Amino acid sequence: MKKSQPIATDASNENFFQQLAIKYFPYWPFFLILVVLSLALAFAYLNYAAPAYESTMSILVKDEKKGQEDSKMEELLNIFGEKKIVENELEVLRSNDVINHVVTSMRLYAPIFREKGWITRSAYTASPVVLELQDPKSIIETDKIYFTISADTNNVRIGNNIFPLDKWLKSEWGVIRFIRNLNYKPVIAESQKPEDLKYFFTLSKISSQVNAVDAGLKTTPTSKQSSVINLKFRDEVPARGEAVIMNIVNAYNMNAVRKKSENALNTQKFIEGRLKNVKYELDSIESSIQKYRNRTGIVDISEQSKLYLQSISESDAQKSKMKTQLAAIDEVQKYLESKNSSGSVVPSTFNITDPTLTQLIDKLQKSQSEYARLQKTTGENNPMLSAIQNEIVKTRSEVQETIKSQRNNIQASMASVNEVSNTYSSMANSIPQKERELVEVSRQRNIKADIYAFLLQKSEEAASYSASSIQPDSYMVDSPTTPLDPVSPKKYLILFFSLIAPLALGAAVISLKSALNNKILYRTEIESLTSFPVIGEIIQGKFENSIVTASKERSFIVEQFRHLRSSLINVTKPAGIIKQLAITSSIEGEGKSFIAVNLANSIARTNKKVILLEMDLHQPSICEMLGIERGVGITDYLLGKVSAEEILLQTQINPDLYFVSAGNLDEQASELLLNGKLEILLNYLNTEADMLIIDMPPVNPISDLYVVAPLCDYTLYIVRHGKAPKNVIKLLNENMESHNIKKVALVFNGIKRRGTGKYSYGYGYGYGYDHKSSYDSYGKNRKKKVG
Repeated sequence: MKKSQPIATDASNENFFQQLAIKYFPYWPFFLILVVLSLALAFAYLNYAAPAYESTMSILVKDEKKGQEDSKMEELLNIFGEKKIVENELEVLRSNDVINHVVTSMRLYAPIFREKGWITRSAYTASPVVLELQDPKSIIETDKIYFTISADTNNVRIGNNIFPLDKWLKSEWGVIRFIRNLNYKPVIAESQKPEDLKYFFTLSKISSQVNAVDAGLKTTPTSKQSSVINLKFRDEVPARGEAVIMNIVNAYNMNAVRKKSENALNTQKFIEGRLKNVKYELDSIESSIQKYRNRTGIVDISEQSKLYLQSISESDAQKSKMKTQLAAIDEVQKYLESKNSSGSVVPSTFNITDPTLTQLIDKLQKSQSEYARLQKTTGENNPMLSAIQNEIVKTRSEVQETIKSQRNNIQASMASVNEVSNTYSSMANSIPQKERELVEVSRQRNIKADIYAFLLQKSEEAASYSASSIQPDSYMVDSPTTPLDPVSPKKYLILFFSLIAPLALGAAVISLKSALNNKILYRTEIESLTSFPVIGEIIQGKFENSIVTASKERSFIVEQFRHLRSSLINVTKPAGIIKQLAITSSIEGEGKSFIAVNLANSIARTNKKVILLEMDLHQPSICEMLGIERGVGITDYLLGKVSAEEILLQTQINPDLYFVSAGNLDEQASELLLNGKLEILLNYLNTEADMLIIDMPPVNPISDLYVVAPLCDYTLYIVRHGKAPKNVIKLLNENMESHNIKKVALVFNGIKRRGTGKYSYGYGYGYGYDHKSSYDSYGKNRKKKVG
């Protein structure tokens, strides 16, 4: 059977906002309460939440790839300068070393607050004093230690203990002292004494504050082509936010300057050691030449010897440089093979020409420094420590491979130079023996002299660089500034969400309640679960278990029964062929008897003779509704105690409405329906009336319908709002087809009001507004016109 289309406009074609109004507007008081509560919370949050300001600053980093290089004078002095990469410096600015220095120097581990009622604010600029710990690394975390300040601001009292300013004293939190706050800006009234203000401080571990500062810090380049870095930091005190990013830049520059100084000192030590050795060797050669001249009496050599000496000297100079490079490589190799290399100073690489090796050694030094720093504060099994240790091992292996490659290259070059030198040596055979010996000795002297001059020049450069003021590799572009308007809380955004959130929450609660409910709430649910048509809707009211159709006054409920009567006539093809109608429901309490009585009376009022049968032989209730005393009835007839004429009664409600009661109840009532007399009774009553309406028991507990329905023309199935289970309606088609019951129609009964307002009867299929109110309003307008 095809599902009949609803009379009202299809929901898919209705306006979206109209559907929202139908579903949610009846609950407007609930939404209003949520909105009021949300706005109250929003205003309370805006009043009590501490505003956050964003301080900004920008610096310029010398990035070789982006065109930022030193001037000529700076290049002459800055022999140890390093080329920066902006992306790397972004991470350096956020490194633990930098932020840890800021937290310690600014004493952020011991913030001071000021209370005023329920509001707590930072006293970074409002407190005359600040707290300092002698050993911040051993902080014992505490929460809210209240203290007062004397009128002359020379003493601080914590409980019964008095702490004079600028004096280290032992306390339960360690060795502490209070000092004057250089950022103090009085904002209190003149009549308010400092000792009356309510101050307190808290103590937190440096690592916690480092994480907090890192979370509030943002470092970003202004563009991909620029080497300018923007620093942003959020804080509730603008002055503190500016001080934090300024100290971050200062700490970053200090680290860079310290690294340059360490490189210069390391290089000087290496050069001085080499100078001593070369000077000793040069003195030894000079002495040998003097002795040779005295012994042989040779004062000068021939022009040929000069040319030979010049060529050999050039070759030997090349070999000397290569030996110096090998010596530097050997120093690095010894450093790598040393067991304690992780804690020693990395040898200088000033004379190593391979940039890859220089970068790898610098990377190794950084990793070892980070490992040494973390080793002091973390355990051996710390994941970060293990990661850095693995990085050190990997970098050390790369350095060794690069050293091996570099040594092979240098040795190959030396072999080539030796070949040239051997060529010139063969020319020496033509030189007299004594003169050749002098040339050999002179050559050694020239080699050592060149090396000595070279080392002396580098020593002077290193000394000049160390003596000069070492400059950082970044410059401040914009000093720290803070806008007057806070970045949070965002007033208008919070107010906007305080209006939207309760509406969304209310809609979610209502939708969730409907989704979790296993009972039928909407007519659309019925139509989605079964293919049988819904031909009527009856609202809920105070008229339950009463005969509302007996009233002569027009009412909305009467109109609904008239609509059901009309639908029942037109549900068949051709229309009006229903003579016997069975009425049932899924479970008890769905109003089937109420529907049966009022539908029967409504049809009888059209001058048709209707017989109402109380076929619920287990829990009959129609007698009480009609005000008829229970006597003999269907059960007695089926037992053969009375005839059909004896059980047919005319009601006082309507002369065309007749009634057959259930009679005296019997435990074997269901079996009596199968003794063959029921069909005879229905045939007889069918000849006596225009229509039979049979009130059956619910199908879930009692199976009587499956016996009676095949004898009827149609079955009317009552589904009560908020009571009929969805799973039962879902199986309705299957259950009816299994008992060969095909002509079934449904009535949506007991539709409740939803909230308040004109959309309160939106559970039904229909029109989404309060049908009853509309009917009453229409009736009043009609009476006015008649009057």
